[in-house]
Amino acid sequence: MNLIFKKKSYSFKLSTKVKNSKTTYLTKLGWIIKLTRNEKIGFGEVSPLQEEDLKKCSKQLNMIPENVEVFNLSEQINSFHPCIQSAINSALAEINGKIIFKENYAFDEIDKTAILLNSERVISELNEIKKRLSNIRQSVTVKWKVALRDNHEEEANLEEILSQIGNNIKLRIDANGSWGRKIANRWADILKDNKNIDWLEQPLCVDDIEGMKELNKKIPIALDESLLKFPALIDEWKGWQIRRPSQENNPVKLLRELENKKALISISTSFETGIGKRWLYHLSSLQLQGPTPKVPGLAINNFPNSFLFLNDANKIWDQL
Repeated sequence: MNLIFKKKSYSFKLSTKVKNSKTTYLTKLGWIIKLTRNEKIGFGEVSPLQEEDLKKCSKQLNMIPENVEVFNLSEQINSFHPCIQSAINSALAEINGKIIFKENYAFDEIDKTAILLNSERVISELNEIKKRLSNIRQSVTVKWKVALRDNHEEEANLEEILSQIGNNIKLRIDANGSWGRKIANRWADILKDNKNIDWLEQPLCVDDIEGMKELNKKIPIALDESLLKFPALIDEWKGWQIRRPSQENNPVKLLRELENKKALISISTSFETGIGKRWLYHLSSLQLQGPTPKVPGLAINNFPNSFLFLNDANKIWDQL
C-alpha cells in the first residue's frame, strides 16, 4: 500500500535556556513529517537533541522517497535513528487509528505544579516557591538538575533545601548520568528516608545498570538515558522509568503499556513542537489515570509563543 512522504524542517528558541551536566539547550531544530495514504494523514516529529544526531537524521530523511510502499518504509527505517523511527511510527499509528487525539488536553494548570529549578539560583527560587505556596493550598513537584557545580556546594544546597521544604513540595533530582557510585550513594543515604523525594533520576552513567540496581534498593531510581541506549531495560527495569516518546523507536509500545496500566512510568518532553506534544499530552493523560500517577515534565513555560505549538497539526504544517 503506497504512502506519500513529505518533510519540513523547523527551528525555534526556548524561552529560557535549559542546562544539565552534559549540555545547554536554547535552540531546537528538527523536522515535521507527513504521511498520506488515500485520504488519511498522519504526522510525526523528528526531534533529536544532539548535533551529531541532527546530522544523521538529516542524511537519513533524505534517503526516504516521496512515494513509498508501507512495508518498504518500515523495513528501511529499521536501521535509521530512533527519532526517525518514532516519527514514522507515530504517523502510521495516526493513519491506522491506533491513536486518536483529543482536541484539547487540560495540562496548562497541571504544568504549573511542575517546576524546573534554575541551577544557578536554587535556594532563591525555592524560597519564591514557598512564598507562593503559603497563600494557596497547592503542592508542587520540583526538578533539580545537579552535577553542574562542585559536589560539596550542591550537597550544602541539598541540606538547606531539606531543612526548609514542607510536605507540599516533591523533589526530583537529575544527575544526567554524571555521578560516580561514591557520590550517588552519599546522596541516596541522605535522601533515603525523606518523604519529599520522588526519585533520583539517572544518577550513574548509562552503562552502570548494576550500580543503579543497588541504589534502587535504598531510594527510588528513575532511568532515562539508559533506557534509550538499552531499550530492553524498558521490560526489565523494576523501578521508575522516564519515558520520552519522541526518542523511542516506537511510541505505540509506550501507548499500549499505559493503556494496560503499567506502573512506575513518568512522561517527559524532549522540547517537541505541537506535533510531538499531542503524543506527550495523550500519554500523560493516560499516566495520570494509571496506578502511579505523577505530574509529567512537559516544560510548557519554556516554549515561545509560536504557531509551532498549536494543537492543530494541519495548521502547523501549513504555516511551516
